[in-house]
Amino acid sequence: RFGGYLWYEKQQRKDTILCRKFNTKRGFMKNFWSYISNGKYSVGTTGQTVYLYDENGNEIKKFKDIKYGYTPMFSPDGKMFVVKSPAGEIAFYSLDSLSLVKKFRFSDVDGSQDDGFCFSPDGKEFYNIERHIFSYRSRLSVYETETFALKRQFFTDDELLEPGIIEYDSLTDAYYIL
Repeated sequence: RFGGYLWYEKQQRKDTILCRKFNTKRGFMKNFWSYISNGKYSVGTTGQTVYLYDENGNEIKKFKDIKYGYTPMFSPDGKMFVVKSPAGEIAFYSLDSLSLVKKFRFSDVDGSQDDGFCFSPDGKEFYNIERHIFSYRSRLSVYETETFALKRQFFTDDELLEPGIIEYDSLTDAYYIL
């Protein structure tokens, strides 16, 4: 399916999965921190480079826009994907134009921004758990995905609540924050 084989190896750090993609046509192996697919495209991240592949496993684009970009996600409509960096940056890429659409820094707290994020079911909003002020204070920020403007924030002043994961469940039509 990808023109080769894909291995997953459990690493010791924070349940990180290291993916290795071996391309039998070209005879090489790439190491990815994350590798996702939506059937039409696949995205692999190395921390310094974001690789975009077509459904046959052919590399169609390489991006070097986000340092420490480890965690990718496709939008529900499949028109964009996002990569989050633990350095406090997010990059949005268009799958139509194969280009960076928007990159911004969402927090001045560096090095601990590996919490959860997701799109709304219609893809019009992007939810990001962000560490602000200190690495142990979290908030949930909601961004509009057309202009990437900040719409609202939750848990900003709550010193006891520290959300780390957000997921949408289509069966219950609810968001779960842990």
